[in-house]
Amino acid sequence: MELVLTSGSRSILLEDLAALQLDMVLLNAGAERDGEAGAYRYHRLFEQEAALVGTSNRLGESRSIETLLTHHPVILPSQHSSIRGGFDALVARLNIEVRIAAEADDMAMLRLLAREDLGVAILPPVVVRDELRSGALIEADHLPGVYESFFAVTVERQFPNPLVRNLLSSEAKSDESWTAV
Repeated sequence: MELVLTSGSRSILLEDLAALQLDMVLLNAGAERDGEAGAYRYHRLFEQEAALVGTSNRLGESRSIETLLTHHPVILPSQHSSIRGGFDALVARLNIEVRIAAEADDMAMLRLLAREDLGVAILPPVVVRDELRSGALIEADHLPGVYESFFAVTVERQFPNPLVRNLLSSEAKSDESWTAV
């Protein structure tokens, strides 16, 4: 068995998958129907809830999501993130407006901006696990309906990789996978 991990842009990884140069692609977003040629099978692996995180100076005693979001600038994942879509829907449901301090594609950058106290950050707590343990950051609350999802993406193959089939076999029994064309 040979295991090779490759990182790259979504489009390049999916092109390599379609060309059968890769057996599986791991993504943290579902299908973007526009621009994805061919048929891909998305297998939902895991979902983690996002939280509102900040410094103790910024969060103070308040833990109300509405209060924190309306009184402090917000550090957000970019528009392409599943977290961002859920967050935008949440603020629409709450009927509040937020001031955006920064947007970033990279969770490590969101982590750094939160540590620098640029605003309250919207991200999965696992991203700032060390800062939460040390007390450098605190978690105000989880955000209802705001999740980051992780997917394994495959294509139909005449001779499927048995390791990929075994990895995904327990998932295949659930109804959580779907095909994008």
